[in-house]
This record gives sequence, structure tokens and C-alpha cells, in this order.
Amino acid sequence: MLKDTNLQSKVEILKKFNPFNLLGEKLLYKTAASLREEFYPAGTYVGKQGETSRHVLFLVIEGKAEITVSDKGGHEYVTGYRGPYEFMGETVFFSGEEYPASARAVTDTRCFLLPQEVFEEIVIENPDFAAFFTKLLTERLRILYQKFFNEDDLSGDEGFGKRISDIMVRSVVTCLPGDDVRQIASIMSRKNVSSVIVVEKDKPLGIITEGDLVTKILLEPDLQKSAGRTARELMSTGLITVKPQDFSYQSFLLMVKYRIKHVIVVDEEGRLVGIVAMRDVIKSRKTGSLAIVNSIESSNTIEELCKLHSEVDQVLQALLVERATVIEITSLITEFYDRITRKVIQICERSMIEEGYGPPPVSYCWINMGSSGRKEQYARTDQDNGIIYEDVPEDKDEQVKNYFLILGEKVVTGLEQYGFKRCKGLVMANNEEWCRSFRIWRHTIKDWINNLLPQNVRLMTIFLDFRYLYGKKSLYDLLRNFVVRSFRNSTVVLSFLVQDNLSKKVPINIFRQVQTERSGEHRNELNLKTSACVHVVDCARVFALREGLLVSNTFERLEEIGKRNILKEKDIEYITSAYETLMMLRIRDAMAKMRKGTEPDNYINPRELTNREYSLLREALVMVSRLQGITDSHFRIMA
Repeated sequence: MLKDTNLQSKVEILKKFNPFNLLGEKLLYKTAASLREEFYPAGTYVGKQGETSRHVLFLVIEGKAEITVSDKGGHEYVTGYRGPYEFMGETVFFSGEEYPASARAVTDTRCFLLPQEVFEEIVIENPDFAAFFTKLLTERLRILYQKFFNEDDLSGDEGFGKRISDIMVRSVVTCLPGDDVRQIASIMSRKNVSSVIVVEKDKPLGIITEGDLVTKILLEPDLQKSAGRTARELMSTGLITVKPQDFSYQSFLLMVKYRIKHVIVVDEEGRLVGIVAMRDVIKSRKTGSLAIVNSIESSNTIEELCKLHSEVDQVLQALLVERATVIEITSLITEFYDRITRKVIQICERSMIEEGYGPPPVSYCWINMGSSGRKEQYARTDQDNGIIYEDVPEDKDEQVKNYFLILGEKVVTGLEQYGFKRCKGLVMANNEEWCRSFRIWRHTIKDWINNLLPQNVRLMTIFLDFRYLYGKKSLYDLLRNFVVRSFRNSTVVLSFLVQDNLSKKVPINIFRQVQTERSGEHRNELNLKTSACVHVVDCARVFALREGLLVSNTFERLEEIGKRNILKEKDIEYITSAYETLMMLRIRDAMAKMRKGTEPDNYINPRELTNREYSLLREALVMVSRLQGITDSHFRIMA
């Protein structure tokens, strides 16, 4: 085993990694000092599929690792390799989820491990560095779609489950670096293509499109001089490449991310072996769910975004038809709605500048709460959002607050135009109660904890599922950590939250019969959200607060509670199954009502269920009632 690398050597090695070579000398030394080194003999695992994230970025400095994915049948597929000066683990580094793939050392491999907190400091301080890593958001989507399409699709031959090698065009039109404009134009005309790849010794160097010929030749003042330029002078470098063994959806996401119409296919040695165009990918019935991402990203006005909500609804219908799980449905729809919200915010920021308000006076972040905060959206819910902005001197607070209230109103209005109704309780970023500086947010949370009034408890239950969406993430991180510390140390508040939940009983009697409303507009109906789901959400949340868990999704909270052996494994399994049953009934009912043009309201009539569905509902309610009892016993002992 090799000796640990000294600090100076670490700095020199870091400089070979893009984009660490963008950092200044002082920051390079600081980053290098935080690195620890690990050695993986050939055949051992750096990380395994399904393992919890270690919250580090692996920087390969020697050796080679293969990335593999296993399906439910135990079949393993190699999806890529990592060599010196490449990263591993970046997917969960951003998502915080389990590793979606395994990394195994092919040869003896050494890695630097960069802690997540150090990485985030670098991102905040260095825009260029941060810009490089935004491409890893595509990888985050990759996880989402990998979960969305089941293993049969990945190993089959339909849609996005196909390999790049199955859909790529192998006869790529190319030219040499020394070819001049006339030769290039002749190749394009003869082959009837709109672009050529510039190659040297079978390796792609760049691409030249018809647009390049127009802008770099025809629009130049001295046309005769420009006509003598070579392909090397004209080509655009920085090609986006994929490997033949990659999946077709990966190429699509790259096209969406970089707004390009084709990606280059290269082998392990970097040699050109094919090309994939957008039209090659968009041939699957499942493409619609991904094509929406492109539509969102290319929208420049609220009106353009508003045209997309019917398409998102259609994706939801398709997910139900394809029997996707609740987690897959809510993850995908939440991702769509997150992207739409971020786009609305960006449009409104531009509007603030155009109207003379200028850019944001200080950094801020946008947070979502409620079902969006928990990543459990499946329909256009009422808005629950807020703003956290940086602290400013007291004499400037009013001016800064007014800026963000105006911005908040613009965004709230834009989201309302899209179809997200305004919150009846005014829990929105255009309300100064939900648009605060970091300092005032801290004071507000302390006040809620110290004064357990009914109104404060209501506000707490809304706020506690808050999730970062846009802006300066460190503001969210600091406030989230403050909230976790504050509630974890307050047994009185936790017990109060438990009792508040227990004051409302699950509608199931001692004979295990489902109880519905006896009168009014919803006679003989049951509200799945307020009568059942809210209890699972509240109980999971209070355990999460006590344990200091940072996740906000109910399924993720239950999983973590199980991993810590706080509740029995079987209980976690039943509770998770109960919540999924209740959520699927809600989703299915919402879709049925939307098809009829009716507003989803979470009410169902148990009499309209099949015998099997009624049995599932009944068992789910029994389990939720049991969860209340389990929670009561845990926190009564604690008190």
C-alpha cells in the first residue's frame, strides 16, 4: 500500500482535475488539507449499489474503476469506467440518495475523498467552479429516470431502455482539421447533412455546423479571406460525448442540458464510433415525459410555461398506466414542478431588472413547504413557499424586505398563472410572515418553540418540511441545521406535536370498519389526506426531528427510522406499505377527477372501491392508527 500523499503533492494532483484547476492557490491548499486518501485493491468495491451516501466526492488519482448497475434479477451491466483525474459518487453527492450503481476497482486504485461541506464552500465562493458542476444536475435526473423505468426496460429493446449502440448512426460524416471551407461545404452538400465532425487519427476534435459557416464565414466583412479558413479554425470544441454501452435516455438528458441536437459516441480509447441525433432518440412512447424537460428549459415567458401543464398531466396518466410506484410518480412530478418553479423565478428576476428594481440586493434562497417540501407532489397543489434572504443592517432591512416581497408577488402570480392556486392561509413568499431575513427566521422559530399556541403549532407543521429549491443553498442549510438542533433539544415541543396529532383519530372503529362523514357535502366519503396521510406525515416528522434527520420526504424518513432500529423492521414495512396504499388511492382518484374536469379534493367513497381495494384501505387505516399508538408510547416514555 502506498504512503499517504503530502499536502504539496495533493495540491499538484488537484490542479490536474477540471475544474479544481480554476481555484486560486490559497483555496487549493485549503481544499487539499481536507482530503483524505483511500486505497482499493483490484476487485474490491469503492461503493455498492443501494448503500447510503458517504457524502464525499471520490477523486480518482491512480487506477481504474468500473461502474455497474444490477437489476432485480441479479444481472449486472457495466455502464462506464473512471480513470485518473475523474470523479465518482457525484450523483448522490448532490441528491443525498443511495448509490444507484456500484464502483469496483479494476486495478489497484487510489482516491482522494472530498467532504461535501468543503465542496459546498468552494461552490459558494467560485461561480466558475459551480458552473462546471451544474452539469451534474443531469446525473441527478438520470437517477430519477433510472428508477422510473424498471429493470426490464433497461435490459430490453424498447424506448429509453435501448443502449446507445442500438440507435447510433455508425457512418459519421467527417472532415480533417486541415480541410478548408470549400471542402467542408462540399462534404455537407454531397452527404446532405447539416454538420460534420472534425477528426484526427479517428478521434473527434470538434464539430462544424451550417450555422458556423454562416456566422464565421458569410457574415465576415472580408469574405475572400474567410473562405481560406480551415476546419480547425472554424470548429466548436468541447464536444459532448457518450459511450456505446450508455442508455439512450442519458444521451437525451445531455441534449436537454446543453441544448444541442446530437451527441458524439466514442469508445473507451476516445475514438469516434458513431453519432446520436435528437430524432434518433425521440421515437419512444415514453419520450413525452422527458421531452417536457426540454420545453421547460427553453421557455422564456410564463405564457410558454402555462402551455405545458396538460403535458405534465398526461405524463401522470401514463405513469399510472405503466404501474409506476408512488415514489416514482411523486419524484418525477415533483421534479417537473421544481423545474417549472425555478424557471418562473428566473423569469421574474429578469422582470425585476427590466422594471427598474434591479437584481436582488443580497443573496437569497427560495424554499417550498408542504407536499412540495416533502417531494410528494402528484397534482397542482396550493402554493406553500417562502424566501430566506441574507441579513442586512437594520436601517436597510425594510428596503431589502420590500424588494423580496415584490419579487415574491411576481413569482406567486406566475405560479398561479401556471395552475398552482394561492394558499388560502397566505403561506407564500409575498407575505412578510414567510419572507424574512435569516436572522428573523431564527427568531421566529425560537418564538414558535417558546410559545406553543395553536396558531404557532399550525405554522410549525407547515414549515418543518421546508426544502431548498433555488438560490443560495447555504442559507437553507444553516437554517435547516438550526431547526434540527432546536427541535431535537426540545422534548416539550416534540411531545406537544405528538399530542396535537393524537387529538385527531383515524376513521376506523373497533370492528375494523372504515368510518365516513355522516352529513354534509361529503356524506359517505373519506378525506384520505386529513384523515389518514397527515398522521403518517406527522409521526414520521416528529421521529425525524428527534433523531436529527435532514430528509423531508416521508418515505425517506421512514427508511432512516428503520435503519436506526427506532421502530421494528416489520412495523416500518407495514407503515410504508400503508402510506403507499393511501397515496396511490389519492393519486388515482385525483387523475379520475381531472379527466372529468373536476378539481381533486382527496375525498373518496369507500363504497365505490372493489373488495380488494376496500380491504387494502382498511388495513392501511388500521396500520396508521397503530402508528399513532407506537408514536405515543415512544414520546410518552421520553417525556
